[in-house]
Amino acid sequence: MNLRIISTAYAVPPDVEMVEDVMVREKARIEAALDPLTPHRREKVMRGLGLKRVHVCGEKQPYDLAREAAAACLTAARVRARDVDLILEFSTIPDHNDQYFSFAQKLSADLGSEQSLNLSFKIGGCGGVHLALKNASALMAADVSLRTALLVTADSPPPGSRSLLPITVQGDAGSAVLLRRDAEEGPEVLGTEVSTLGYLHDVISFVRSANGSGSFVIQVDSARIENELMPIYHLNFHRVIQKALHQASVKLEAIDHFIYSNLSTTDQESFGRMLGLPAGTMSTPQLAEYGHTFSSDLVINYTDLRRQGRILPGQLLLLASAGIGFTWGVTLVRA
Repeated sequence: MNLRIISTAYAVPPDVEMVEDVMVREKARIEAALDPLTPHRREKVMRGLGLKRVHVCGEKQPYDLAREAAAACLTAARVRARDVDLILEFSTIPDHNDQYFSFAQKLSADLGSEQSLNLSFKIGGCGGVHLALKNASALMAADVSLRTALLVTADSPPPGSRSLLPITVQGDAGSAVLLRRDAEEGPEVLGTEVSTLGYLHDVISFVRSANGSGSFVIQVDSARIENELMPIYHLNFHRVIQKALHQASVKLEAIDHFIYSNLSTTDQESFGRMLGLPAGTMSTPQLAEYGHTFSSDLVINYTDLRRQGRILPGQLLLLASAGIGFTWGVTLVRA
């Protein structure tokens, strides 16, 4: 099956918060998260963030961002909403004030995709876009009536959980990817590989607040991240990347663009070193501007590259991310 990306789009709220202000407001949370780390490791985490500010939901809530990105995606591709056959929503966790636990059905109604098959799944984190691509591809291969798929996500952390140190600081965004089977134009998806390790499901988890309010907080187990996750983090990435390259009969040296998450400067540099890339290859201006936006990171970075005219016909792209679940994902695309 020939599957192509015919458009992408993202939306961020206009309200902005400086990362320094997040650090001050969530000082107790950050100190507790960094406490299990050695002094050297704590200093390295803070020095290597590379974050300046994040966009935060205010008047615009996650569903508004999802709808804005979805509408822009359809407009860019000149596709009518009623021609969308599948809507797959893969948000990790909407803002606590949002009334729509699942966006897919609401989007179908608001966009006018009245005949679409509407599905949602949660807790894909940064790897959610790969899970969405894999699920959409399987559904479209199994059902020939599903020709056009809209993948959409939007995330905003609950109050008091914007810091995800020792990893990153969370910003808010929504994004959308429009896929079409047997299309004549658009980058071709060569393959997607995903690996999950369930025993690490709670190194970053969503739990009920202890204050009795019933609201969610994001709980980060720094000790387990350092002692259980990080020793295998890049090893699992390497395995998934090599599997994706092998399945697509592509060599690493042939990749023209590496598109990666906006977690931190240190994380981007470490990913580049793992692949033997020149220093600075993984640097993205979106890191400082938006912070980490869960699964929207890759869509934001890909969309900006495309808008800047830096993705040329025939070039190979490797999109990689890892996140809660714990999930590692890689998608190969030929422009």
